[in-house]
Amino acid sequence: MSTNNISIGKTTDSFEDLQILSQKEAEKISKTLEIKEGEKLRFGFWTSDFPELICEAVFHKNVEGNIEFELDFGQTTL
Repeated sequence: MSTNNISIGKTTDSFEDLQILSQKEAEKISKTLEIKEGEKLRFGFWTSDFPELICEAVFHKNVEGNIEFELDFGQTTL
């Protein structure tokens, strides 16, 4: 599973704001992805000014064929 990197927000933004930005960006991404059954795509969300990891997002297809994602803020470097 390869990781794609997304730059959003700044290190001066509050962590709460960065979480909201991550959620919104993940929702946008989920509408554009083509994922095969059983495949998972991982994205790293990083601050754009100085690269600090905000969270990782994993996208997959559910049983109905819809794209879902989970955000993991446990890996943050902020």
